[in-house]
Amino acid sequence: MSRPKTVTDQQIHDAAREVFIAQGPGASVHAIAAKLGVSHAALFQRAGSKRALMMDALCPGRPRALEQLAEPCGEAPRERLRVILIELMGFFQRVVPSLIVIRAAGVPVEELPGAGHGPPPPVEMRRALTDWLDRASASGALAPCNAEVAAESLLGAMEARCFNAYIGGPAFSPGDDAAFIGRIVEGTLSEPHDIQGAP
Repeated sequence: MSRPKTVTDQQIHDAAREVFIAQGPGASVHAIAAKLGVSHAALFQRAGSKRALMMDALCPGRPRALEQLAEPCGEAPRERLRVILIELMGFFQRVVPSLIVIRAAGVPVEELPGAGHGPPPPVEMRRALTDWLDRASASGALAPCNAEVAAESLLGAMEARCFNAYIGGPAFSPGDDAAFIGRIVEGTLSEPHDIQGAP
C-alpha cells in the first residue's frame, strides 16, 4: 500500500496562489488538491477551510523594503534606491493580483492579517520612502525635493505598472522592470547639481 504524498506548507501556498490568481476566489479546492497531487480531504485537513487556504496563500506579508528604507542612505543613494525599488517591484507583482482576488472574495480590509496594528501597508510604505528621501536630501546626496510627492509618484507608478501587467500582460506593461524603475527615478529625482541656481 502506497503512503500518502507529503507536501510542505510552502508547496500548498504556492499551488493555492497559482490557482486562485488564475481562477479567482471561486476556484475549486479540488483544483488545488489536484495540482498538489493530494486528495481534497487531505488538503482540507491541512488548511482547515477554503477561506483559510486563500488567506494563507494570498496575504502578502511585510515587504523587506520597509527595513531597507530604515537603513542609512549610503554613499550612492540613487543606486541604492533603484535596488530597493526593483526588489519592491517584485513584491508588488505578487501583492497586486493577490489583493484583487481577496477583494473579489468580499474579504474586508479589516480582516487582513496585521490590520489595526499601525498604518495600512501602502501608507507605511509611502511614509518610509518619504523619510528616506528626506534623509538623502538633507545629507546632500540627493537634490532637495518634495519627498512626499516624490514617494507618491514613484510608488504610484510602480503599482500602476503591476496592475496593468496583471490585467493585460506584457502588452500593457512593455519593457524591462529594472529599466522602467531607472527611468522613473531619473525623471522624479534631480541630481544634486541640477537644482535651480547651481552653476
